[in-house]
Amino acid sequence: MKQAPASGKDRGTPEASPPSTAHWLGQGLPGAVLFRWQAGGGPAGRFLSLGDGLAQTCGVTVPELMAEARRGWRLLPHSERATLIKALRAAQARQEGVALALRLRRADGTLRRMRLHAVPLPGSDSTQWDGVLLDLGPDETDPRLGEDAVWLDALNRLPFCVSLFDTSLRLHFVNDAHARWYGRPAAEMVGRKLDEFIGPTRYAALEPRLQAALRGQPSVFENQLQRDGVTHWRYNSMVPERAADGSVRGVMSIAIDDSVRRRAEIALAEKQAELRGLFEAVPDMVFYRDAEGIYRACNRAFEAFYGLRQGELVGRSYGDLYDPDTAERSRNEDLAAMRTGQAYRGEETLRGVHRSGVFDIIKTPVLDARGKVSGLIGIARDVTDRKRAEHEVERLAFYDALTGLPNRRLLLSRLQAALDEAAQLGHHGAVLFLDIDHFKDLNDILGHAAGDQLLQQIAGRLVERAAPGRSAARFGGDEFVLICENLGSDIEPALAEARRIAAELLAQLHGPFSIGERQHHASGSIGVALFGGGTALPADELLKRADLAVHQAKAAGRNTVRFFDPEMQARLRERSVLEADLRLGLGRDELRLHYQPVVDAGGRILGAEALVRWMHPTRGLVPPLAFIPLAEESGLILPLGQWVLRQACQQLVLWDRRAATRHLNIAINVSARQFRHPDFIDQVEEVLGTTGANARRLKFELTESLLFHDVEDILGKMGRLRARGVGFSLDDFGTGYSSLSYLKRLPLDQLKIDQSFVRDLLTDPNDAAIVRTTLGLALSLGLEVVAEGVETEGQFDFLRRHGCRSFQGYLFGRPLPIGEMEQQQGLLD
Repeated sequence: MKQAPASGKDRGTPEASPPSTAHWLGQGLPGAVLFRWQAGGGPAGRFLSLGDGLAQTCGVTVPELMAEARRGWRLLPHSERATLIKALRAAQARQEGVALALRLRRADGTLRRMRLHAVPLPGSDSTQWDGVLLDLGPDETDPRLGEDAVWLDALNRLPFCVSLFDTSLRLHFVNDAHARWYGRPAAEMVGRKLDEFIGPTRYAALEPRLQAALRGQPSVFENQLQRDGVTHWRYNSMVPERAADGSVRGVMSIAIDDSVRRRAEIALAEKQAELRGLFEAVPDMVFYRDAEGIYRACNRAFEAFYGLRQGELVGRSYGDLYDPDTAERSRNEDLAAMRTGQAYRGEETLRGVHRSGVFDIIKTPVLDARGKVSGLIGIARDVTDRKRAEHEVERLAFYDALTGLPNRRLLLSRLQAALDEAAQLGHHGAVLFLDIDHFKDLNDILGHAAGDQLLQQIAGRLVERAAPGRSAARFGGDEFVLICENLGSDIEPALAEARRIAAELLAQLHGPFSIGERQHHASGSIGVALFGGGTALPADELLKRADLAVHQAKAAGRNTVRFFDPEMQARLRERSVLEADLRLGLGRDELRLHYQPVVDAGGRILGAEALVRWMHPTRGLVPPLAFIPLAEESGLILPLGQWVLRQACQQLVLWDRRAATRHLNIAINVSARQFRHPDFIDQVEEVLGTTGANARRLKFELTESLLFHDVEDILGKMGRLRARGVGFSLDDFGTGYSSLSYLKRLPLDQLKIDQSFVRDLLTDPNDAAIVRTTLGLALSLGLEVVAEGVETEGQFDFLRRHGCRSFQGYLFGRPLPIGEMEQQQGLLD
């Protein structure tokens, strides 16, 4: 059955740049070699692309011919070379195609009859040519005898469409491929004009090209056709056919189907448009930089931030958008990412046309088709509001609103860090506890506003005259603390330096202060406690020592300095006795676990926190604050913590046997010292294995002091335990210092708002603000929140209204032995 005639719209022009023939080459076209040639005068020049048929015919490889075009000329007998050079020069002069019969010498010395057709590319000034070399067979006879028959037979073997027109533009030859395209026998088409097969509209677009070829002017163009509902793209050339005397005797038309490549181009363009749509839909800033650091693309969010259109951005580099330091840092980050193949992630402050902001940036290497890094695609997410919220939480939690100095919470955190470092390095340091003399009298006489002014000015002097290694804080009321680190490794020089610093501090107070219109002369009492020298000491204990020394200074008449001395050791001796008793108590089964329930917003129990209690045979119930610090300092926290873990896991097993308690979790406190122990993971695995407890019902409560040292080791341990099923809660959130820096890195499930914030949240705006901010921060990070120390319905209601879902405190139950707690919560059968 005949196919319907092809119809379509001619979209090409003689001036249009044709597609490269490279996508047709190497296809092993029978009897034909397609090529593109860059002319250089005579034999000079080079192949831009070349099919492999010539190698098959003459035994010369394509790489050899591409590297040295003269090898191709040597395949021609001398007479043929002269003929070809003459024909090419004439064609270049006329700016028209060339058609020529040639002979090529094979590697075995035999000759092959060939037919060359080539046409100059539009716009190349006849310096670039597309052509086809047809193999007409062995040169067994005179190459002119029967040439037309051999020539036409070769054309018939070609897989693309070839037609020959006479001077009246009637078809006098149609090869088999062209006949199949039109669905007609070739004999039926010969002698007729093309418009009978393609229609007058399309023929009207082609006829000027045919007429131009009759005048000796070749053309190369592309057109688009519809055939059986399918779009086809064809690459066409029309060249004059010349007689032996050089006159034009007709036109040769070649049409090669380019549809596969063009469909691939269209699919690629559609995919690129789809990707561009996704690119633009991202609200974050997205950009692409090449391997040299040059911007090549960006989305609208990036353009808006920098006030540049994409066209203005392309071609710019780091220095055009960043300050020199940021540009150098960003370039080094890119180079490292491209060298390692690993994505970079970090935070950067960027300055746009209208504003600056903090951005979380991810830069990922991009590979080209050969697997080589071609550049980086980056995504910059604006986290300015989040960072502002974090900073506000930090300010409210860690800094005194009146003086701007670190408050007690931050002081304790910094002091503990200083103590840990001094113990590790063997250095000495000192804590100076300053109490302003007669401050109450000033408040009573001049009012609290005057007292506030004095405190602010004292804080200012502490900051202005602080030396490296010193950190000042407001402890509360009229009390200030100065931490002095690195006073030396020997005790006597450290003592002398602490005495000198204390005298200097008293001198700072003696200068007049401007209170309103009055000049006020202040004085203070200072207590000094040394620390370090390889001995670990809790921060609160050191502050107690300094506070005792302050009381001695006041008792000595004020405006003086006193050091913690042996007379203050009575309490320490008592602690020593208690430590010995605790060591014995661990072996005598004197320790107990009490459980305090954790409930949801409806008062339903979710689980409990296991709290250790010590039933001393003579002292009775010893408060945790009396022996837990002792255990930390002495190292007894390790066996104590192991005992608590085993008891809690055994209770989980008992709960798992009852439907009423199977869902409950148990949280236990794990000290920093215990968690850092190298065998801690193995100990947990051993307890879970021997008891059979469900690890997913076990939660470890960690304090922020855990993050002071070896953060990567801590994160690794948490990751291993998390994989085992154990959950993590950050205890007393907001009372430490470093949590905001590492919070997003920790594999946490939960934050616990410290009871110091909950206690006064109904009366203290700062505490209320901290609670609200913490709840918002936890929500954004996907963390649960437990509020500790809930004692009143008012606190409970406030927390619920602001999004808190878990609660712990006396309002729901005090810590009790397991049986009493279960009875209180209605968990007994």
